[in-house]
Amino acid sequence: MAQIGGSSIAVIARQMDTIRDQFIAEVFDLMKSEIQGLDYDSRMMDMWQASITENYVAAVHYLLRDVPTSLLEAPPAALAYARAAAQRDVPLAPLVRAHRLGHARFLEVAMQYVSLVEPEQRVPTITALVNRSSRIVDLVADQMIIAYQEEHERWLSRRGGLQQQAVSELLAGTPVDVQRAEKLLRYRLDGVHVAAVVWVDAVVPTGDVMAVFEQVRCLVSAELGLVGGSLLVPTDEREAKLWFSVWDDRAGDPARLRAAFESAGIRARLSCGQPGDGLRGFRASLKQAELAKAVVQAGGDGRGSRVVCYDDVAPVALMAADTDAVRRYVADVLGDLSVADERNEWLRETLREFLVRNRSYVAAAEAMILHRNTIQYRVAQAMELCGHSLDDPDAVFKVQIALEICRWMAPAVLRAPQ
Repeated sequence: MAQIGGSSIAVIARQMDTIRDQFIAEVFDLMKSEIQGLDYDSRMMDMWQASITENYVAAVHYLLRDVPTSLLEAPPAALAYARAAAQRDVPLAPLVRAHRLGHARFLEVAMQYVSLVEPEQRVPTITALVNRSSRIVDLVADQMIIAYQEEHERWLSRRGGLQQQAVSELLAGTPVDVQRAEKLLRYRLDGVHVAAVVWVDAVVPTGDVMAVFEQVRCLVSAELGLVGGSLLVPTDEREAKLWFSVWDDRAGDPARLRAAFESAGIRARLSCGQPGDGLRGFRASLKQAELAKAVVQAGGDGRGSRVVCYDDVAPVALMAADTDAVRRYVADVLGDLSVADERNEWLRETLREFLVRNRSYVAAAEAMILHRNTIQYRVAQAMELCGHSLDDPDAVFKVQIALEICRWMAPAVLRAPQ
């Protein structure tokens, strides 16, 4: 096939540009499956995907324009992602491997378009493609490594940096010097712990974040009634981990904590784990808080209470790690009721209220401040959309699970309207 204009490299670059979204999605999935050590929350996953996207766009632009190497700069999203990873004490090696894996896949796909150039130009084109793509990937990798190392050093020197490193060692599950860790953290690791994760609203200026963290620590400490101290360790510039040393495993009333949090008007959200004993409880309670946070973020930070406890969402939290599988389950069980639209939203909520209130139309009507006949009509409509019968206990059980998932994780687990 004849060239359409420009260099043979440009012909390939234009073809690569047409498959950008598909390529980025495939590479992102490939990296997640191939590389260990890059398991993040939704914010870091978004930053990771943005880094891949900007790297791809920069590579295509470079191949099209053949910009002098001296003028090339790593994409801002790639550097931001490297800095955020450094703040979280993520090892550098997986980041570099992900970068190299993306380059290898880029070359593999680009080579398929070499057939579009004249036969006599194919070998020089392959040589130029390998050389030019290697130049940009090396340059970006070098700048990314520098950004990571500088941020890691800066973060360790800042308040909380050394504490974060000590906490990372405790959470890793490897043998640790407990006395040394307690001295560094100024927090006892025996006794009973309640862990939490706090993340501030996007509207909060960076300079106010630490003040919000401290506000949350003081409020939760007062509500839990501490026997020991509390520990606050920033995860990054907008999120922190907290631990509270409490009397026993009956610490605090979640309802009171939610009410106090809302009343104080704190511009943040909080997820809490269950009380746990000793170093094992220190780790387990945080894991539960992180799972609860994942459920909240899957459903969108703007939904529901600003305080969510693991007990509230435990069954859903255990499934939240694989959103795609959960979405398929919801679609299989709820059928057309899993479509994301306003009518289905109130049908799902009505059916959920009806089932949790022991299938009482009267109780559901009182809870939703609706007429009994309205509840009965909505329940019938919802079950018809599901394709199930209330007379089938196994089906009703699955429906109730799916509705609870939707309660916490919609719209992430719903189907888009046709």
